[in-house]
Amino acid sequence: MFINNDLLEFFGSMMEIKKQKRDIFYTLASDVDDSEIKKTLLRISMDEQRHVDQLQHSIDLVNGVHVTENDTAYPLPELLPTPPKPAREDKPKHVEPVQHIVESAQSIPEYDLDNSFARPVQSKTPLKPAKVDEPKYAEPVRKMTEPSKDIPTYDSGNRYAQTDPIPAPSRYAGVNDEIPVVQTRTNLDTAKDEGYETISHTPSPTTPTLHNMNTLKHPLGEVFGYTTTDQSPKAQRYRLHRHCPFNNKVPNCTNDQSKNPLGVCSILTNNKPVITCPVRFREDWQITDDAASFFFKEGVRWSTVTDVPLNDAYGKSAGNIDVMLVAYDESGKMIDFGALEVHAAFISGNLRDPFEYYMKDPKSHAFMDWTTQPNYPQPDFLSATRRSIVPQLLFKGGILNAWHKKMAVAINKNLFDTLPPFSQVKKEAADIAWLIYDLEPVTEGENSRYQLTRIGVVYTAYQSTLSSLAKIAPGNVNDFVKLIPELAN
Repeated sequence: MFINNDLLEFFGSMMEIKKQKRDIFYTLASDVDDSEIKKTLLRISMDEQRHVDQLQHSIDLVNGVHVTENDTAYPLPELLPTPPKPAREDKPKHVEPVQHIVESAQSIPEYDLDNSFARPVQSKTPLKPAKVDEPKYAEPVRKMTEPSKDIPTYDSGNRYAQTDPIPAPSRYAGVNDEIPVVQTRTNLDTAKDEGYETISHTPSPTTPTLHNMNTLKHPLGEVFGYTTTDQSPKAQRYRLHRHCPFNNKVPNCTNDQSKNPLGVCSILTNNKPVITCPVRFREDWQITDDAASFFFKEGVRWSTVTDVPLNDAYGKSAGNIDVMLVAYDESGKMIDFGALEVHAAFISGNLRDPFEYYMKDPKSHAFMDWTTQPNYPQPDFLSATRRSIVPQLLFKGGILNAWHKKMAVAINKNLFDTLPPFSQVKKEAADIAWLIYDLEPVTEGENSRYQLTRIGVVYTAYQSTLSSLAKIAPGNVNDFVKLIPELAN
């Protein structure tokens, strides 16, 4: 598997941070008398230790060192009891496992307290689609109707500018299969001179805007699929029954937990919505149609399977594939497949409190002012990249690339714009298709809502993508040295 020293150093730094957090929570636990608080702090410390072990195991795998399941690179503190390992069948029926920060070759722990927006992990029974006529949980088989070349290509040449009140006219570049793709950070005027083709994309003067959304002073973009100002009977019903309108595995929302879900699909930052729940991308299953246009030829019959376990050569879990698309021939035999991964923004701050306050009286609290409250929630793009995108590309992407299978990544425009620049390739030479989406306002009668809209697609090769993500810009060593006396004191 492709790797470099920068990425190893990156994982090493992550491991050191986890070790520090482990020791901090353990020290806090030894200083409190309340048994419940002590138990919680010890559990957090043990979770951090599991993260340390998994990171070390991942580094060993990259270096070609085989580590057995019982090996622990860094033992727990002497006074900290080692948690028992419950059997799979003894797990509570309604516990919602979460997607781990780093999906490594070891088992994924049940809880990740750093990530409050995880989704349920489905059955871990290995899928064997070749032995059945139709995969379990498969979506109805459909036929592709739109040619792949209708998807505009995202031009990231202006992706690092501050949020614009109106998108720059040349922000999006459209290409077809015969025209080369504009390279990342290529000047668009130069690109035209070199034979590349671009198109302008400006908002229509009739584009609807959400009613009073620019005056909201709280972070809630969508609650159970609808804006906080939407008081239509349907929006009220979804809030009352805590339904998910975006094709969750069950009718109800299961974000964070099933009994009392955190039903926030997107949060507002600078009065614009940022997707924070991965299930939000399933609106109308547009992401599968777009991924199929990358994986398969036009006219191929295909279906989908969600949360498919993926193991490495040692039988260790590399995580679950969010959505696997399976292509069939006329007799129903599987002929190809591709993996679709979904990435939403992480969140810093407290989102549970404004959500609970709004739900007490959605009509009266639709225009609440939350700006004076502590820990105002904000999107955390950096954590999403380091703790989700990079590890998944490394482990799941590495396995798929070794199998010569394609991978599509559905991602919010806000998050994609924070990624480092990628060298783009033609569609037919690509290993990865970055499917870029945004939430656009639409009006329905007297109410408005957000609609998932595809902005464009970026085609990249696997190894160059991983190399770009692994590059770390080091700071000034003199600035670091100046801190040493302060740390010593």
